[in-house]
Amino acid sequence: MSYNADVEEEVDRGVAAAVVVAKSRINSGCHSRSPVVGLVTPHHHHLQDHEDDYQNHNHHHHLHHDDDDDDVALLPEPVAATAGHQDDIFASCQLASSYGDDVGISWQKAVFLIVNAGLGAGLLNFPKAFHESGGIVSGNLVHIIFTSFALGSLIILVKCANERRCSTYQELVLHMCNPGWNVVASLCISVYCFITCITFIIIIGDQFDRVFASFVGKGFCHTWYFNRKFTMTVSSLLLIFPCCFKRIDGLRFMSYVGVLSILYLVAVIVGEFYTGSYNKGPVIFFDVHWTQIFDVVPTICFGYQCHVSSIPIYSCLKEHNASSSFIKACVAAIVVCFLVYTVSANYGYLTFGSLVKGDVLLSYDARKMQVLIAVILLAIKSWTTYPILMFCVREAVGDLYIQLRSLSPVEAARTESLRRKLIALTLWGTSMLIAVFTPNINIVVKLLGSLAAIFIFVFPGICLLQLVLISIEVNGSKGTLSEICLLFVASAYIIVGIFAFGLAFTLGVQHIIHPDTVHPLCK
Repeated sequence: MSYNADVEEEVDRGVAAAVVVAKSRINSGCHSRSPVVGLVTPHHHHLQDHEDDYQNHNHHHHLHHDDDDDDVALLPEPVAATAGHQDDIFASCQLASSYGDDVGISWQKAVFLIVNAGLGAGLLNFPKAFHESGGIVSGNLVHIIFTSFALGSLIILVKCANERRCSTYQELVLHMCNPGWNVVASLCISVYCFITCITFIIIIGDQFDRVFASFVGKGFCHTWYFNRKFTMTVSSLLLIFPCCFKRIDGLRFMSYVGVLSILYLVAVIVGEFYTGSYNKGPVIFFDVHWTQIFDVVPTICFGYQCHVSSIPIYSCLKEHNASSSFIKACVAAIVVCFLVYTVSANYGYLTFGSLVKGDVLLSYDARKMQVLIAVILLAIKSWTTYPILMFCVREAVGDLYIQLRSLSPVEAARTESLRRKLIALTLWGTSMLIAVFTPNINIVVKLLGSLAAIFIFVFPGICLLQLVLISIEVNGSKGTLSEICLLFVASAYIIVGIFAFGLAFTLGVQHIIHPDTVHPLCK
């Protein structure tokens, strides 16, 4: 029995990609919406021809079963990409989901997941970033512009994910670009999410230190059970570790707590402006060199980076018209994030002026009960956000492992559960160890902002560019006015993303070479 070698290779690649898609959906616990599989996206006008040929051929097989075994065994990749036949591929890999069609979340619940992923440690850096960017006017102006870009890129990702039926960010890059870009995306996601997980553990340790310093005294860390290494380890083991294996839609209840915690923190920042009596430096409204105005960009990119987790959240929607529903969720989430960041940045900066610290919460008196509660809630917020990023980095590392080991579809399916648990355990343990011996998060915020710029601008721009080019090729035209406008928008995203990445990376390196002086609470 002989086979065409080229077709065999396409089948293997198509099935391998199907395993990755199916694995992602099972891990997220979300129902499948007929994903397109295959490393090469078929053009629409070719797709129907292949599907008709396959259906006619399959009918012929039922009439002459004994004569056509060889031909039916070969399923061309474009046919595998169709919704009508992809279920057989998934069944052959034994990756069927055990969840029913009613599994999923509403778009209102998705808002909490997106907001919880976006709001985080970046909020603490906004007041200082406004000062460094030249004051109130310039800081707010750049904030508005880049927030608009962040919302636009979310909509682009939703449209592309809906077009290709993807469930993770790196899977979308695979379908819209090529396997090489998929590896780059997986590496960037792994590095970004892993380092951000470390910062959350550090934030938890910092908040414990402030609580103990307020009630025990400055020498608290000499008592072993008050020492940050002990408190970070125990809290990470008890609060974070059990959540590292959850499905992403199972984290929505923790997101409610995380969002309410941030809202309380903003209320404290506003309240302290009117009731507190703090030393205040000069407040700048607009006094900036044109290059200085962009110093706020890394903080904005870091603060609005919810794009990596947005696609897994999108795949969990249960609405029939998921694309339009998720766009409503994205708009609502970005509006909430914008209001929270704007209020905290302006009130925090107006309270302390040039004396504001890189972590604005450190500028307040933790002996006040309302501030102390905010400190505790910030630790809780970090606990609720860590699992969302752990899910993303777990999936990215798993995909990289499958590619580097060149695992067959059957091997990948057989070892999926064990591999997922081992990756989560390893990542959690490593992030905790690094956090214990890392003194402060300000060193990495700007470097993380450079990677965030890639997720917010560069990859969405590339995906939109590919989507438009494919549409032009399928229609066989030179492009309509709307398509030309979309090409311009895609190019603008790529250019702005490269600029933001270079700027954030340069500022991050400068910050490492000339770090801010940090005085530990316990010497």
